[in-house]
Amino acid sequence: MKKIGYAFGLAILMAALLLGSAGCAANPLMASPAQAETDVGKLHREVVLLNLINGLELSADQMRFVLEKAKEAEELREDFKERAQENVGETVEVLSELREVLMRGEDIPSSLRERVHQVQGANKALKQEFEEEMAGLALEVKEVLGDHQLYALEHFVPCTIPPEGELRIGQAEGTTHIEKALERIREMPAPMFERRKERMAQRALELGKRHLPKGFILDEEEEKDRIISIFEQARAMSDVEFELEKANLAQQLKSRYELPKLPLDVSVKIERFLLDPLIIPLLEEKLAIGE
Repeated sequence: MKKIGYAFGLAILMAALLLGSAGCAANPLMASPAQAETDVGKLHREVVLLNLINGLELSADQMRFVLEKAKEAEELREDFKERAQENVGETVEVLSELREVLMRGEDIPSSLRERVHQVQGANKALKQEFEEEMAGLALEVKEVLGDHQLYALEHFVPCTIPPEGELRIGQAEGTTHIEKALERIREMPAPMFERRKERMAQRALELGKRHLPKGFILDEEEEKDRIISIFEQARAMSDVEFELEKANLAQQLKSRYELPKLPLDVSVKIERFLLDPLIIPLLEEKLAIGE
């Protein structure tokens, strides 16, 4: 089983190098042309990229720079696809020979083991070289973006139509709606608040629970008490204090239902979106319109 797994691992590595990941149209060495060039898929990807371009509000100089780097990235893809193709013949030959040995149940000869290691090493080295070159281009793009643009890119959620009231790039939902709810709670007469606070806390709890993963256990009575205490803090504040603290109070209400997010280097998103080959004609058209 160990020998078979080793052979399969080598085959998978080569397939990944030549075909890339089918899950994203912007993968390093591209998905199949038939998939990438379907009208619907291409148009959808262009809409997503235009949402990002518009949301980032790139200057003309920034668009020209990104365009230049996107073209370099596309040349890099083509170059590495050709180099990877050169390894296919030898890889197929080695894997075929290895398959025959395994099929006969024989021990793998040392000469064949060495050839397998050589092919595997060459493919890994080529893949690593490609990733390093792409990372370098992404870093160059990162250097020309402002802090607010990097923040926006880090929180970019691919979408066809960004949610109303949110930034055009479709950033994750903020706390404005919670702040508005706290403002309404502050305006309630005291007797009304006392009558409704339990029900309002229960409603807030039910809304928050929708964002929790299935099976997550929450002490609901303790959580309701926590929510009510935040309501009461908001009501006890002066108008000036509330204006200064309402965002913090809203975040306290929301924080219990936010799942931890894995850190993501923004360079990964630059590679995935700003170095996508489909962004080239979009930026060229944008620049032509601007001129």
